[in-house]
Amino acid sequence: MEFVGGFMIMSILLGLFFAAIWLRLPLLLLGLRRQVMESHTTLIRLEGRIARLEQQILHHQASANQSAKVIDTLSGGVDGTVGR
Repeated sequence: MEFVGGFMIMSILLGLFFAAIWLRLPLLLLGLRRQVMESHTTLIRLEGRIARLEQQILHHQASANQSAKVIDTLSGGVDGTVGR
C-alpha cells in the first residue's frame, strides 16, 4: 500500500508541476513573440537608416569625383605641375 500511496503523491506533484508549466506557457510565448516583433521592427528601422547612409556616401563620392575631375582639368594639375 505504501507503494501506491507514494505513487499517487508523486503523480499529484508531477501533475501540479506540469499544470503550472501548461498555464505559464502561453504567457511566456506571448512575451517571446512581443520581443521578436520589437527586434524585427528595430531591424527594419536600422536597415532603412543604413540604406540612407549608403545613399549619402554614394552621393558624396560622386560629388567628390566630379570635384577631382574639375581640379585635374585645370592648367597645372592638382599640385601645379603638368605631366607627372
